[in-house]
Order: sequence, then C-alpha cells, then structure tokens
Amino acid sequence: MSSKTSRFKLLFIGLAVVCVALLLAETLIVKVQTTYVRKEPKFYSPPVATLSAGESVTQISSQAGWFKVRTSKGVEGWIHSQAVQTGKFAVAAMDKSLKTSATADEVALAGKGFNKQVEDEYKSRNRGMSFGEVDRMLRIKVTPDELRRFLMDGKLAEFGGAR
Repeated sequence: MSSKTSRFKLLFIGLAVVCVALLLAETLIVKVQTTYVRKEPKFYSPPVATLSAGESVTQISSQAGWFKVRTSKGVEGWIHSQAVQTGKFAVAAMDKSLKTSATADEVALAGKGFNKQVEDEYKSRNRGMSFGEVDRMLRIKVTPDELRRFLMDGKLAEFGGAR
C-alpha cells in the first residue's frame, strides 16, 4: 500500500472520528443566573469564563458531578452539573395568543419555582417585608481563594469531609 493511500485512510478515519464526536456532543443550557466555567472540576478552581442563564455549552465529558464543556467562544473548562440542564427548553401553548418564549431570567426563575407573577404576588402579600437583604445577598461574591480557605478551615470536601 502506498504512503499516499495510507495518509488518505488516516485522514478519512480522523475525519470520521471528529464527525461522530460532534454528533454525540450534547448541548447543555445554563439554568442559574450566572455560573463559572472553571479550570478544574472544583468549586474553588479559577474561572476561565462566565456564563448567564439561557446560554448553551457543548459537553465534552463528565466526571463526578461536573461536565467538561466548550463555550460558544471556544473556551474549555468545567461546570457543575447543578448549574445546567441537558437538552433544550421550550414553552408550549394551546392558545396561539399566549406567550411561547421565555427570557433567560424567566427560565432561571422557573427552574427555582419562581416567575414574575409568583414573585409579585408574594411581595403583595408581604408588603411589610424588606427584600433589600435578599438583593444584597445576591450581590455577594466569593472568590475561589475564599471558598478554598472556607473548605480547608471546615475540613470539607477533599480537605477531610464528604465530597
């Protein structure tokens, strides 16, 4: 067999492997308000990208509750399985006059059991309650180093406790 034929066969096999991998790749949708794609499959690993609710990523592999993913910008890293859902979401309506799409914020709220109407109703029944503290808590950011220190001090996860 000539070297030209061998190279052609290798190229063909390589192309076939890439095509099969692309066909088997699963799309994951971010279901939380924001999340990080991390360098390693650990919550305190440095982030390499930030994603928002509704954004999609391609799953490359999985490991112990984490997915290795590729973003639409080609960034590869790890995202925790609780931050994403597999497949696509769709809103169906029998009545054609009803809304059949959802914003990323609506999808994230619905994933937590909330939507704008539920939130407004709760606020109207609890007028004396201040929601400023909830908003303040949502603005708290914890760095990977702070999280790692917390886990180490508490002997949690791989630092002495359950995973």
